[in-house]
Amino acid sequence: MSADVERAAHAYCPRCHPAPHPGDVITALCGARHPYYGRRERPVNTCPACVTLASANVYACGHPGA
Repeated sequence: MSADVERAAHAYCPRCHPAPHPGDVITALCGARHPYYGRRERPVNTCPACVTLASANVYACGHPGA
């Protein structure tokens, strides 16, 4: 995984992580585990894998998707 993807804004399942706080380590849709940045501190670039996975009908965790 490149450094750009590691610093990218990731998408998370809202059912697995209903109320994350900045700094909480949670699992992104792409499988990466990163601290939750919060909406204001998110990196500018977006994880391309999360963009694709966020449009799925069912996430890997089994919860319904978008």
